[in-house]
Amino acid sequence: MKKSLIVAMFVFGIVLLAFVSVVAASETLTFSMETEIPALDPQKSNASPSFTVISHIFENLVRRFEGRTIPGVASKWETSEDGRTITFHLRDSKWSDGKPVTAHDFEYTIKRLIDPKTAAEYAFAAYYIKGAEDFNKGKTKDASSVGVKAIDDKTLVVTLKEPTPYFVGFLAHGVFAPSRRDVVEKYGEAYATGADKVVYNGPFVLKEWKHEQVKIFEKNPTYWNSKAIKLDRAEIMVIPDTATALNMFENGEFDLVDVPSNLFKMYRDQGKAKLFYNGALDWIRVNVAKNPDRPWLSNKNFRKAMAWAIDRESYTATSTKGLYTPAFRFILPIVQGVKEQYGKEHPLPFYTPKGDAKKAKMYLDSALKELKLSKPSEITVEYLIQDQEETRLMAETLQQQIQKNLGINFKIRLVTRKQRAQLEQAKNYELVYSGWMPDYDDPMTYEEIWLSDSSHNTTSYASPEYDKLVKGAMLEKNPTKRMKMIFEAEKRILDDAPLIPLQMRRKAWMINPKLKNFSRPLVGAEYDFAFAYFQ
Repeated sequence: MKKSLIVAMFVFGIVLLAFVSVVAASETLTFSMETEIPALDPQKSNASPSFTVISHIFENLVRRFEGRTIPGVASKWETSEDGRTITFHLRDSKWSDGKPVTAHDFEYTIKRLIDPKTAAEYAFAAYYIKGAEDFNKGKTKDASSVGVKAIDDKTLVVTLKEPTPYFVGFLAHGVFAPSRRDVVEKYGEAYATGADKVVYNGPFVLKEWKHEQVKIFEKNPTYWNSKAIKLDRAEIMVIPDTATALNMFENGEFDLVDVPSNLFKMYRDQGKAKLFYNGALDWIRVNVAKNPDRPWLSNKNFRKAMAWAIDRESYTATSTKGLYTPAFRFILPIVQGVKEQYGKEHPLPFYTPKGDAKKAKMYLDSALKELKLSKPSEITVEYLIQDQEETRLMAETLQQQIQKNLGINFKIRLVTRKQRAQLEQAKNYELVYSGWMPDYDDPMTYEEIWLSDSSHNTTSYASPEYDKLVKGAMLEKNPTKRMKMIFEAEKRILDDAPLIPLQMRRKAWMINPKLKNFSRPLVGAEYDFAFAYFQ
């Protein structure tokens, strides 16, 4: 089969050349996280704090750095002409105990991720691979039917169900970090629960891990690209109280800190706080399943009435003091398009900043006629939301706007985070405050979850037109045509309104001005300090 070279071998030192000559090599990076992580098993992890640590102690086939996919253990890779077969060529690299990292380790890792016995929440990440979903769901017991095969120690071949242009970049995700079979089998359920119960192949090793206290990283001398690692040590302390972490930063004890929403404006006005989008989009999910007790939720005009009744500019200014910004569309505009950001290539101000009360009333009047109701007050909706100070304010702001502009009854139901997740998954809700953080840097990360057969689609939304566009985009090899299909699907779901966009999340943070090359990734980890240094 004819092959086309997608990424050629390149020297990573060139990427980092700009800072090599200005490094203070003996500095220690210190910062905090709000919560502890229970374990660092890559295949069983499911949250960004875990993936943050995993990305620094393991090296995947590829890495993501400043929005680019760069070689990791794989020095180069090739994609077949039909886009379904990717051949990775591994460089010489070692585990921290001196054993070589091989293609067999990555075959084992991917098959472990989808093994039903592993019960990995992120098993779906590998469903792009031929046979992976069937194996994970028990439809086949033969692991050899899965499209991942180590040809030899240095060659890994991955066969996809369909062409997936973002798949290589997705392999930088923490769930694809390599686990070595003999180490996993040695420790069993205790694997990666302590610094001494795992082997490392990444930029750093965990020298010490005191649960609920501190994680101490030291430079890994066996890392293949160790010359590019300039920090000798990093310390992450567990500080649940944001005010304490902020004081420690102000006292020079931390090199960076996240700023709580109630203080970000003060620090921003002082020129200290930096802002960045963390990829998260927040929506109102609507349970559109037909129900005689609440027929309005399955009515498209009623959903559109609610969507247009929201003054998103005022909503974010009130509920998050302007830290979050209004979302006028379904996909985060800053994810990667064909050559530029998706939002630049396909601008779409679907909603207006202030909403449109007249348009909302028009849609509501149409809905009332279709529902054979005489007045808006006959409609009551319940909004499920997590019981926290910030989210209560969000719910109350929506309640005021929607009741004022539509005249319906908008009730708030406050529950715990766990209850909210359980009720949403069981589709036992009317409206729920929810959102999504991207798993990879492509618009498809937002669209694939609303396919009618997706396990993540808890709205009961099913649109043949939407499915056709999204699945067509999954098959389309032409990048420009593919992105146009994604754009059409975005407009389709916005018009159907099973999701009502609310806001794009930003984070405010402060950083030691001497710390350079420290990154806040859009997907996966919260921080990337692998190539950071002090100037």
